Amino acid sequence: MKNLLVPTDFSEYSNAALEYAIYIAAVRKSKIHIVSVVTSDNKEDFEETEAQMEELKNHPKLQGLKVETYVKFDGVVCNKILECAEEIKADLILMGSHGSSTITEILLGSNTEKVVRKSTFNVLTIKHSMIREGIKSVAFASDFSKESNQIFGAVQDFADKFNACIHLLKINTPTHFEPTRVSMEKINKFIKHEKLSPLNGDKFKISLYSDSTEELGVLNYSIENEIDIIALGIHNKISIWQLFHESTSQNLVNHSFRPVLTIPIME
Repeated sequence: MKNLLVPTDFSEYSNAALEYAIYIAAVRKSKIHIVSVVTSDNKEDFEETEAQMEELKNHPKLQGLKVETYVKFDGVVCNKILECAEEIKADLILMGSHGSSTITEILLGSNTEKVVRKSTFNVLTIKHSMIREGIKSVAFASDFSKESNQIFGAVQDFADKFNACIHLLKINTPTHFEPTRVSMEKINKFIKHEKLSPLNGDKFKISLYSDSTEELGVLNYSIENEIDIIALGIHNKISIWQLFHESTSQNLVNHSFRPVLTIPIME
């Protein structure tokens, strides 16, 4: 994980993404690339953004880390971010997002949603400062179909970099009910395909969880088990479960939600 890209508009949400980048860079000796996009061709706007970027670069927490900054202008924000990601060969894009309470609202809206949808890069969407330092657990939320095998390598690679335990998470709902026996057969077949074994040093656990919707199940499981990162596969504008089309409770408190790592499923 050599190159981390953090788009910023200097808001508290992008600062939260930068906080995660600082942690990852300190652990993995990564280089942090910070980019801001000026959408106008006004010289004063560009100079103001450059001044803000210089101030951000001098932040005490960035001292001692490898940091590069970029100010892009006169273009579509999403496209400029992805252009920058291509230029630096980003291993991960870390994007802050507004303080919504559901996966739907976090990933469907604004430039974060556009980057997630259009990107061929892994994207970590973040809406809060780190609850605690460290990445000790990753919930791989999946239906464990064949598509899951396409992206699990990226999930495992991410988890291994932090010696984190992967929770192989299958949600059962009233509308998509599946007997436990059937779910276990799918997961065990998945484990066999991926050649996962504690004897090989693989850190994982099987987690079956029931809730009213898949999305709410992922959120509640993550809260109850203090999950640090939720990992999902994305392709053809939907997730493996089409999570973003599920209705969900609006009463989840903001601070309970975890960052979402989205991994593109290539056709």
